[in-house]
Amino acid sequence: MFDDWQSIAWVAGSVLGAYGFVLWLGSVVWTYRDMSERTHDGWSQAVAVLLVLVFSVPGLFLYLILRPHETLAEAYERRLEAEALMRDAPAEPRSCRRCARPVQEDFLLCPHCRTNLREPCSGCGRALDLDWVACPYCGAQGPQAAVPVPEPLAAAPPAPAGTMSEPSRATPKRPGPTAAGRSGASTGSHSSS
Repeated sequence: MFDDWQSIAWVAGSVLGAYGFVLWLGSVVWTYRDMSERTHDGWSQAVAVLLVLVFSVPGLFLYLILRPHETLAEAYERRLEAEALMRDAPAEPRSCRRCARPVQEDFLLCPHCRTNLREPCSGCGRALDLDWVACPYCGAQGPQAAVPVPEPLAAAPPAPAGTMSEPSRATPKRPGPTAAGRSGASTGSHSSS
């Protein structure tokens, strides 16, 4: 079988051809698996596999240049790290609700526009937000507890249908003729008839 150089060259060529075929097939399979770890997009996976399938080693080098730089697992871990950092990051500095300038947590008034930001607790003296009903430190009533609850408007007579009764927009009544003026006007009109 190996008596001449042609048979040896044929066996060596067959082994090298089989090795090349296995290498080519392995690179196609590796490209598909690598791309499926990097994206869920089916078209991108198909284009990457076709690139290596058609162009072999040059296609593999081109794929290595163009592929996404991180896998889906790496992107997920990066997002988890970013969320953990955001949770551990200090909160944004407090700002005045009127002028939007930064103020410290314990300020009662804005030093820029003098807006009331917080009130001291009547029990322990610590700063309380204006919308708190009770002090979380000592249990005393907070600023909202002191605000009286408005009475329901059940005592007011109902407005006629089709009209709006708003006390703040009511027009002041114009002074009309007095009772004496009306009686004099009526008597004057009777006397001339």
